[in-house]
Amino acid sequence: MRSSVILRPYETTWEDWLLGGGAGPSFEDPSLPLEVEIGCGDDDFLYECAVERPDRNWLGIEYSRKRVHRAIRRLERRGKPMPNLRWIWRPAGDLVGPFLTPGRVHAFHIYFPDPWPKAHHARYRLMTPEFVGSLRDALSADGRIDLATDSDDYVAEIREAFAEAGGLVPVDGAAPGEGGVAGDRPTVFEERWRAMGRSIHFLRFRKDA
Repeated sequence: MRSSVILRPYETTWEDWLLGGGAGPSFEDPSLPLEVEIGCGDDDFLYECAVERPDRNWLGIEYSRKRVHRAIRRLERRGKPMPNLRWIWRPAGDLVGPFLTPGRVHAFHIYFPDPWPKAHHARYRLMTPEFVGSLRDALSADGRIDLATDSDDYVAEIREAFAEAGGLVPVDGAAPGEGGVAGDRPTVFEERWRAMGRSIHFLRFRKDA
C-alpha cells in the first residue's frame, strides 16, 4: 500500500477540510457533538467510544499516517460501518486553531503525549500555552479536555501551560473509569507504563463559563 492512498470514507484530509469547511462534512451527520482524540497511536479507544456513543462524532488526529491506516484496516476487518468515526493524518497544531475554532468540539482526549524529555527537544512538546489556548477556543461552552501522562515533569509543565493559557479550570478527582478520563478501560500506553511501574497522572479541565 502506498502512503499516498487515501482510505475512504474513514480517512479525511487537510485538503478536504480546506475545501469543505472543516471536519463536519466528513461525517454522515455533522450536527452531532464532536469528540476528538489527539495522538491515537495504535489503540482502539476511539473505535470503542464510537461504538458505545453513536450519538456523537469521533475524530482521531494522528501524526503518523501508518497508524491511521492500521486503525482503518482494523475497522474494515470488523465489517461494521461507522458513520460517526473518522481519522486525519496531520499535526494537531495545523487543525485545531484553523478548523475547529470557535466552539466546535465537545471534548478533547489527549493520552500520553510524547514528553520529549531532553531539553533540546522541548520545542516539540505538544502541550504549550499557545496550543492549550487553541484547545480552549475550540471547546463548546460545556466542553472539556481529558489528559493522561506518565511523566512527573511533564504533568507539572502541562498544569503550568493551562494556568498560563487561562479560561480552563481543573476538575478535581479526575481518574479512569466510567465517566472519567480515558473511558472505561486503560489505553495501550497506560497498560505498558503501569507494567513498568510508572505512576499515571490523570487530568481533566473544563471551559470556564
